[in-house]
This record gives sequence, C-alpha cells and structure tokens, in this order.
Amino acid sequence: MRDIMYDLHRVDGMMDVMQMGTGYDEALARYYQSVLDRHGVSQAQFDSSLVWYTDNPALFDKIYPKVMDRLDQDVARWEAALQREQHRQELLSNPCTQMMPCETQEVLQYMTDSVPACPGPVEIPKKSTSWLEIQRKMQKK
Repeated sequence: MRDIMYDLHRVDGMMDVMQMGTGYDEALARYYQSVLDRHGVSQAQFDSSLVWYTDNPALFDKIYPKVMDRLDQDVARWEAALQREQHRQELLSNPCTQMMPCETQEVLQYMTDSVPACPGPVEIPKKSTSWLEIQRKMQKK
C-alpha cells in the first residue's frame, strides 16, 4: 500500500505541474489506473484497502508518514540536481570561463557534464582525478 500511495502522490504532483485544463479528470484516472496496473492491484482491491485503512486509522498513521518521507527525499534530490545544473550553467556562462583557453574550457565542460543531471547520490572518487586523466577521457570521446 505504501508504494501505491507513493506512486499516486507522484501522479498528483505531475498533474499539478502540467496544469491541464480540459481532460484533466480523464488523464488523472488513466494515470491512477496505470499505477494500479503496475502494482498488480485492481480498482476494487485498492478501494477495499482504503476502506480497511479508514477503519484502522492507527495503521494508516504508521504507513503514511513513510510515504511522505519518501516524497520529501525525492524533492530534496530534485532540488539538489537543479542546484547542480544551475551551478553548471553559471560556470559555463561566466565571462571569465569564456576567456579561458579552449582546452581549459573543454576540461571545465567535461567536469560540469560529469555531474549527474538526475537526482541521486553523487559518488566522490576515493582518488582524485588528475587533469591529465580528464584530458585523456576527453580525447576518447
């Protein structure tokens, strides 16, 4: 139930961002149904579960905060990814960066492109990468 609730909330968020006018209800129903299908649950089973949790709110109070925590973690990862991308764009648009020698600009581009654009943990290498290693990797591209 936790995973289903999580996915349904993500659908709600996506629909809020899309701000659809006409056809909103139909699209929302299709997305909800796709979530249930993905989890192998029928609409009747889901409705029965909701009724059961309504009758057992103490149990629902145990799972729902975990759903919200997971959604909060998603938000934090997306905000971190957005900040990394904004920082990358700032570096590349900086006039000082644009005046660098071409090779240095390529190294900077390589370094900023290597930052993941999607949310998730960034792995920090145990051993630092030398400029020569970066240049070799660039030449292989």
